[in-house]
Amino acid sequence: MAAGLKSLKRWVTDMSDIYILNLFADLRNQMLNMLSRSTGQLNYIPKGFRNNLHWQMGHVLTITDELIFGLSGADTRLPLGYGKYFTTGTSPSNWLEQPPEAEDIMNKLKEQQLEIAELYEGKLEQPLMDKNNFLQASVIGELFHVLIAHESMHLGMIRAMTNVIEND
Repeated sequence: MAAGLKSLKRWVTDMSDIYILNLFADLRNQMLNMLSRSTGQLNYIPKGFRNNLHWQMGHVLTITDELIFGLSGADTRLPLGYGKYFTTGTSPSNWLEQPPEAEDIMNKLKEQQLEIAELYEGKLEQPLMDKNNFLQASVIGELFHVLIAHESMHLGMIRAMTNVIEND
């Protein structure tokens, strides 16, 4: 009976992992679809905003890299220079050099989504290497709670920016 209970717990955990990873993929796909329809306006800062769609894309990519790959113990995937353009508190109005191209960021967002699905399926219950992380998360799955909230917030921001741009 204990083996059957263990098998059932593993199945429930696997289904939960699939649900969370699918939720992330759905949010990311919505974001990519919206951004792909706005390619001509990626560098325009709409009235009332301090960033543009290019920054939003780069920010989501950068934070996801640091949050999921970095805190889970995997190596981050992005060059160090991304942070100076896209971390919290940065803005295109302060860029002194050309940031990474929007098309490259879009491709990296797609690649990142696929890599996350491949790398983390069935692993959300694994403990984090660093228990003293700033989120105080203890397992990889807890990082995904923050990731989904972050993606959702920026998807909303992208929607709002797109609506303003279309109505300007």
